[in-house]
Amino acid sequence: MTFWTTFSRVLYDGLRIATLSTVTVIDEGGLATVVAADRLIVAANHQSHADTSVLYYTLPLSCRRRVRFVASGPRLRLAAAGAPMRERLERWMLNGLAVRVFRAVLVGGDATGDANGLRAVDLIAAALVQGDVVAMYPEGTRSRTGALGTLKPGVAMVALATGCTVVPVRIDGTLQALPKSQRFPRFRNRVTVRFRAPISAREGETHAQFLARVAEAIAPSPQSSCA
Repeated sequence: MTFWTTFSRVLYDGLRIATLSTVTVIDEGGLATVVAADRLIVAANHQSHADTSVLYYTLPLSCRRRVRFVASGPRLRLAAAGAPMRERLERWMLNGLAVRVFRAVLVGGDATGDANGLRAVDLIAAALVQGDVVAMYPEGTRSRTGALGTLKPGVAMVALATGCTVVPVRIDGTLQALPKSQRFPRFRNRVTVRFRAPISAREGETHAQFLARVAEAIAPSPQSSCA
C-alpha cells in the first residue's frame, strides 16, 4: 500500500472505530452488476464529506481497483504558494486523497476549461471507455437536510452517450455522522449503503426521462429512512 492508500484507510477505519459507528452494505440488486460490468457509473446521493470514503470502502475490491470519482477541480487543486499554511495543508491532503486514492476525474473551472460542462462529459466518457468504474454525485453538492436535490444532467448525458449501465446507490447516516456544517464527526452513527438495481437507457429515452429514473432510484425509501 502507498502512503495515500494507507492514510485513507486509517482515516476511514480510525474514525469509524473511534466514533463507535457501523457501516452496513445492503444489496438491493446492484452489487452483481458492480462486480461484473464494464462501462459502469455508480450514482450516489451526497450528504457529507464522509460519503466518498464510505462508498469507496464498501465497493467490492475488484471494483475499488477500477473506480474513479468525479470531483470538483477548483475545490481540489493545490493552493497557491502565497496562501495561508492551513489552506495549503488542507488542499494538499484533499488533493492527495482525491488524485492518489480516489483517482479523481477533476471537472469544472480551469480543470476542464468549459463552463457548459461538455468537456466534463467528455472526460467522464473517456474514463468509461478505458474500462474504469466512474462514481458520481449527480446532485453536484452536499445536501444540508438529507432531501435529494435536483440532479445535474451530466449522469444522463454520459450514460446515453456511452450506453453504460448506472448502479444507483443510496447512502444514509453520513448526514448525521458528519453534517455539511461540521468539521468533526459525531458518535454512534449508523451508516447504510444500498446498492440498488441497475438502470440502462431505454430505446428512445430522453435525458430528462433517464435522469428522473436515476433520481427515483437514489431517493430515500421507507426502509432506508428507518435503517
